[in-house]
Amino acid sequence: MKKTTTILAALTMGAVTALAGTEPPPPVSTGKGTVPPPMDPCAGPISYNNIEILYAYTDFDGNSDEGHGAQINIEYSPTSNFYLTLGGEWTNVDEGDLWTVHGGIGGYVPLTPNIHLAADGGALWSKFDFDDDFGLSDDDEDEWGWYVRPHLRAKWGCLTIHAGAEYRDVEDFEEWSGFAALYYQINPAWDLTAGVRFGEDVTTVTAGVRWRY
Repeated sequence: MKKTTTILAALTMGAVTALAGTEPPPPVSTGKGTVPPPMDPCAGPISYNNIEILYAYTDFDGNSDEGHGAQINIEYSPTSNFYLTLGGEWTNVDEGDLWTVHGGIGGYVPLTPNIHLAADGGALWSKFDFDDDFGLSDDDEDEWGWYVRPHLRAKWGCLTIHAGAEYRDVEDFEEWSGFAALYYQINPAWDLTAGVRFGEDVTTVTAGVRWRY
């Protein structure tokens, strides 16, 4: 409950600030003509062309197990209101390594210039490499499934917020989870990012960088 309340508070804050919009400063008169205002370094649309590289910490609720790993997420928008996604996750735990790969298509509708309603979904592949006491792999599980991810994207100045839900269905694993991510622009192409995905049994916290191309 505490995790859910924190994420909902962050989403509310981002939506309120995004609704305010970003107004450029008025032109300045020097007596010799009008000087245009300086360009906002954080001006620009919500991104659908980017690559994220993240560190991921996973807490498996209900037991003492935890995992450390990495994620990469790629988005590419070949045309307006449409984008492609591809990503991978690796998590190392005491019992072995969990690998997940997803790929899909998505679309978005601008609710305002600063807020978009977006959704993507597609195929999901998951594999768990079990380690036995001798350091060998045994009884590996290789499964296919699907996912869908409806969410909001809001941008205000240098800050962008993603928040929504994700459903994953892989063999015997079916779960809705909530997620939120913050992106803060540090130069014209790079953002710092931190996020969380929380479900009934698993919570994952991420941090890293995003390159917008």
